[in-house]
Formats: sequence, C-alpha cells, structure tokens
Amino acid sequence: MGAFNELKADALCPRCGKLATFIVQFKYGNTRQFQYHIGESLKWGGNDIGRKEAKRVVVEGIGGPCPNCGVEFIDFNILVEENRIVTFRPIGTKRVSSSPEGFIVLDE
Repeated sequence: MGAFNELKADALCPRCGKLATFIVQFKYGNTRQFQYHIGESLKWGGNDIGRKEAKRVVVEGIGGPCPNCGVEFIDFNILVEENRIVTFRPIGTKRVSSSPEGFIVLDE
C-alpha cells in the first residue's frame, strides 16, 4: 500500500454487528504514518496525496481485523470536511467501486 495514514475509531463490524475499535489505513493528506481520531485535522506539507483546498471529500480506507469475528479486511469511507476528519463508516468486506485516486471530492 505504500505510505499511508491511520484513523483509529470505534464502529460496528459489518460482518458480525459488534462494536470494535478499528485502525483504518488511508491515503490522504501528508501520508507519513500519522494516526488520527475523529475530529482531528489532517496534516499537509510533505508526502501529500489529495487536494488540501477541497471542502468535502470521501476518502477510501481499509481496516481490520475485527477482534470479535476475525474478518480481516473491511472497507471504510472517511468523510473529510475542510481537512478535518468528521466521521467514517464501514461499507463492507468488498468495495463495489473504487476511485483511481482513493478519494472523491464532493465539494470544491
């Protein structure tokens, strides 16, 4: 996957439905193995991926394993507004479609 960042947060596993803490890898901002939590602002100014000036972005991520059921790879969507991680949600164990960049700008 190369350089990436991580988001650490609680979510319901899409497979077993139980609450767990997940570490979700994603490539957006200064990708330098930074670990973020919901509400934190992304760092820029290094190994940048993405568009710092974008107002709203959905960033693709992957996390797991679930400590409850053991599913190894769970796809997540991370919502970033004005470079701040607002929320995230698991979308399943198999992403139906993916953007070539790993993120989709919703609002310039």
